[in-house]
Amino acid sequence: MIFTLPGLSRSLADCLAPDLPGVRFFADPAQQGAKPPMLFLRQTNARIAKKMGERFLRRLGLDLVYLERLNIPDGDSRLQAAADVMDQRLETFPYRGGGERPVLLRTYDRHWEIAGGELHYKFELKLWLTYQEDAALMSSIQALNMEAVP
Repeated sequence: MIFTLPGLSRSLADCLAPDLPGVRFFADPAQQGAKPPMLFLRQTNARIAKKMGERFLRRLGLDLVYLERLNIPDGDSRLQAAADVMDQRLETFPYRGGGERPVLLRTYDRHWEIAGGELHYKFELKLWLTYQEDAALMSSIQALNMEAVP
């Protein structure tokens, strides 16, 4: 299986969509003109923790950002309800890379905060990868970063 950020975004959207009806899911925050409610994925950090043979542990810090319409009376309640859904659904979730059977991924260090009218649901993935898998992941990260530059 080849792990990519677009595959991760699709898998998270598939997991959360049944419990967040009407929410639009995006792979990155560069969605100008999109109308809330919406959810997008940001990578906050990445590091290599240890090696075992030809594999190594890559730790990815991720942030699911949930936006609601501004200045609505129950805006904070809606953000808290979305956080509750993510708490319930994201301890583990199925990752589908494209054609393969789904693989269950576990999240670590999950926490959330509401700041500036946005919900930031942060967590970490610990992925044992080979160099071939990491090259595909890093090229997908670079492609997302290049698209986000104005």
